[in-house]
Amino acid sequence: MNELFAWDLPEDFADGCQTITYWRRGRPPGVTVPGAICRPVSPTRIDRRNGWAGADAVWHIPEGRLPGPARPGDVLQDATGGRWTVLVVSAAATGRLVLWTRDWAASFSAAQSADVEVAETTQGPDGEPVIHWRPYLTGVPIQFHSSQSQTPNAEGQTPTYRVLVAAELPSRTLRLKTSAGVLYWVDRVERPGLPGHPAVLYVHPITQDVS
Repeated sequence: MNELFAWDLPEDFADGCQTITYWRRGRPPGVTVPGAICRPVSPTRIDRRNGWAGADAVWHIPEGRLPGPARPGDVLQDATGGRWTVLVVSAAATGRLVLWTRDWAASFSAAQSADVEVAETTQGPDGEPVIHWRPYLTGVPIQFHSSQSQTPNAEGQTPTYRVLVAAELPSRTLRLKTSAGVLYWVDRVERPGLPGHPAVLYVHPITQDVS
């Protein structure tokens, strides 16, 4: 029997339970859920052929403790502060929900983080538009890929990068600020094909002070 689904007796859950915070996709704030239990997915498991890896975990949580049905794209935070995105939801005979989840920060091969900022426009003293940048998300896991093309600007050509971002993003004017303080314009956002998966951003570095 698959050990991830073989816990049918109450005593199987007596040890290792923890209290988590659960956010439904697009519906903050989160709710506190006690009695959750986590089992990591071993990197050597056969499931890796289907895309499961060492940054994944299977969570069992009491079904009646959530404010609504669990869905892919929901996020839970464990007792150590780790954030897990729900990819697949199924039910167990024990009356608990089985959530296959991924820690995107750990799954990215070169884990980095960045703040996502949104542009807000106000009027200046002479009626001119003035752009202000407001934090939208902080410490979001990201992964840069190699330069895809060259973006022309007043100073010549700058590289355009393809970036994976583990977050849902608004249809707004955006920029990224990496943990090293480097700023990038967001030229285009590709929404993920499946809920809970990273968005793809095409960005280029900001070469002048626009703060």
